[in-house]
Order: sequence, then structure tokens, then C-alpha cells
Amino acid sequence: MSSTPPLPGATTAGSPAQAKARPLTKQERRDLSEQALLEAAGRLVARRGVDQTSVADVGTEAGYSRGLVNHHFGSKVAMLRRVARESQRELVQIVEGLTGSPLDSLLVLVRSYLTWVDQHPDEARAYFAMWGSALPEESVLREVFAEFDSDLRGKTEEFVRSGQENGTVRSDVDPSGAATAVTGMLRGTGAQLLIAPGSLDFETVCTACEHFVLGALTKPGST
Repeated sequence: MSSTPPLPGATTAGSPAQAKARPLTKQERRDLSEQALLEAAGRLVARRGVDQTSVADVGTEAGYSRGLVNHHFGSKVAMLRRVARESQRELVQIVEGLTGSPLDSLLVLVRSYLTWVDQHPDEARAYFAMWGSALPEESVLREVFAEFDSDLRGKTEEFVRSGQENGTVRSDVDPSGAATAVTGMLRGTGAQLLIAPGSLDFETVCTACEHFVLGALTKPGST
């Protein structure tokens, strides 16, 4: 027995088109609007800085009302803290995923950090803008960035100590001091890449940073 063919544009039960058309759940709508607000806040901070980004502007940028921003985050401070943590997510994943020999891991860290800045300038610019605003003693973002910097230094220090144990890193290097220096080099270099885009050759800068790390840490005679 033949069946009547579907009308043009109609979908059958279980088809991908019908699946896409299903109504979003309340939680899904909330998640989508929250993500849109976070992305809008990141864009505005990247363009204007922290102080010039208002809750009302974030709502407008995302296509929502100011009230929705307050509904999701409660305050500008809470929203900025979320944006700060979101901006660090990829860097955190890079740091946590490092494996291999200590020196190789340090070189991967250097290149990955600077590559993130080079390939995601808007996200990186928001990150650096918020990091700069964390410098004042009473900054509401200070705790967030102090925690991240501590994790980055801790991971770097771990690699230095491991290299000293296997004989590839000089024994006269202070692990904590080296970790602070490497973190500072990455922060300063990343900022220069953002402030003067196009005037610096990324590969030249990145290779120089790798050479600095090797020159400062490598034990003579090791490979």
C-alpha cells in the first residue's frame, strides 16, 4: 500500500530538522543567554576596559536587558569575575595538559601561551585588561588573577624541579625565582604583542622567548 508523499518542507518524526526545532528547555535558554552575556562582556572589556564597561552596555551588546545581567550574575563585580575565569579557561587547559620532559613542557608552555595571545587577540585583550585592573590593592578581581598566576608559577616551578632531578636543568637555579621570571616574561611579551599588533614578528618573538628559557635553565652538556 503506497503512502502519501510528504509536503515540500515537511519533516518526518525523528528527522534532524524536527530535532533541531524542538523547544529549548528553561535551563538551555538560561545557559545560552548567560553565555551570550559573558561573551558580550568580554568583547566590551577588550574594546573599552573594565571601568568603561557597564552592566547596561553588556545587556545591550548581547541583545538583552540590564535586568537580565543582574538576574544572572547579581552585580557587575560578579559578572567580571566570571568573565575573568572564562578568559583563563583555555590557558588553564594548556597548563594542566602539559606532559613530556620538563624542558620540553616549558617550551610548549611558552609557545602555547604566546600562540593563544596571537590567535585569540580579543579574548587575550580582555584577559590582560582585567589582569591590569587587578593590580590595585583593593581590586575586586585581584583574588581571581592571583590564584591563576599562582597556579601558573606552581606548574612552571614543578617542571624546573623535575628537570633538576633528572639532570637537564641547572641545580643552581632557584625554582620559585625561575617560575616567577618565566611567568613575567610571558605576561610582558603577550602584552607587547597586543599593544603593537603587526609591528612584531610572532615567530621571532616566540623563538627568542624559548631561547631565553633554554639559556637560563639548561644544564651544560644536557640535550
